[in-house]
Amino acid sequence: MRRISSKIVFLIHCLIVFFWFGLFFVPVSLWSDKIIFHFYLTLVIVFNQFIWGLFIMPWTKKYRMVCFLTTVNQLLRGDSISDEKKYDHSFSQELFGKAGIKITHRFATYLTFTVLIVVTFQYLSLK
Repeated sequence: MRRISSKIVFLIHCLIVFFWFGLFFVPVSLWSDKIIFHFYLTLVIVFNQFIWGLFIMPWTKKYRMVCFLTTVNQLLRGDSISDEKKYDHSFSQELFGKAGIKITHRFATYLTFTVLIVVTFQYLSLK
């Protein structure tokens, strides 16, 4: 049951991330408020990771931006979030790893900040 639940959480995570990145490819002519929505969605995603990283810091003894769904998935798999091999884990690393591409946690964090910066520039260009 835990294995199936873990796969479902991973699938939900994939859908959210693909939707988030996919918004870059939706023309504004198709959805006039797309840039505003994308900006606020990005803020929610990034601040979720900041806050959750602070929340689990007592267990990891290290600050990392971490998505709540990544932690839930680890727990469903039976992994401890305080395990040194796991607290440095990210969804992006796992997703890219399934495609045969190895990335670091730092790269995954930079990718998140890059999306935040691009979406912020798009949002500010509306003003």
